Amino acid sequence: MNLNQYATSTAQPGLSVSTINEVMIPVPPLKEQQRISQSIENWFALIDQIGHSKAELQITIKQAKSKILDLAIHGKLVSQDPNDEPAIELMKRINSDFTPCDNGHSRKLPQNWCWAKGMFIFSPMKSVQPTGETFQYIDIDSIDNVRQTVKETKVIKSSNAPSRASRYTQKGDVVFSMVRPYLRNIAKVCFNDCIASTGFYVCSPLDMLHPEFCYYLMISDYVVNGLNQFMKGDNSPSIKKRDIDNWLFPLPPFAEQQRIIAKIEELFSTLDNIQKALEA
Repeated sequence: MNLNQYATSTAQPGLSVSTINEVMIPVPPLKEQQRISQSIENWFALIDQIGHSKAELQITIKQAKSKILDLAIHGKLVSQDPNDEPAIELMKRINSDFTPCDNGHSRKLPQNWCWAKGMFIFSPMKSVQPTGETFQYIDIDSIDNVRQTVKETKVIKSSNAPSRASRYTQKGDVVFSMVRPYLRNIAKVCFNDCIASTGFYVCSPLDMLHPEFCYYLMISDYVVNGLNQFMKGDNSPSIKKRDIDNWLFPLPPFAEQQRIIAKIEELFSTLDNIQKALEA
């Protein structure tokens, strides 16, 4: 029943008490009212249960992705190929001074993998000054830390550039916030000509590290939780550049990195489709 049809006046439509008193309301027998009431309560309980199950499934999907990444970066997601060029050989070809360093790391890596410090797999960060009338700026507000993407860059006049706007970035880089790293403000840069805040460590992968594998590596629990231990400060606990430079990263052969990327994308695509269905 729609009581709006009995409303009067145009400026502020309303119902008078006398009008409501005259409206005929269908009233079922008392026992049927009780059955209707019980049925409604049952349906509401089912709706609440479905909503609760959706929330639990969302959590499960997030945990599944974390587990997939953990398996991936420790050589347990795809099979190894003994014919792949060992990661250490590629490292030495690119940097003749490189020596493997595991420092007695508790995790054993598959054959042909090696541990490498950040300073050996990322290009040194570059400082730049904004040029032109405006520039695209990436700061913390630019990051979607749920989807871990750059949701939007800020277009700023070069004359009004923030003092922290000086980190050079290029397509394929990964920006990793050193301020409160547990918030996971991490994203892949998908375009050129952007400048990032100095609050980010810009992971610009060298030739031994595939950009997509670099991204999955940096959003993994192994890296994020591992770097959290170095946080210092009360108001804005942060890590330092040297913490990432000296962190030990598991590095597979380049060919295996490509196989790992393909498998992660396949599995994540399935999970994303489930998530979209839940949100529909």
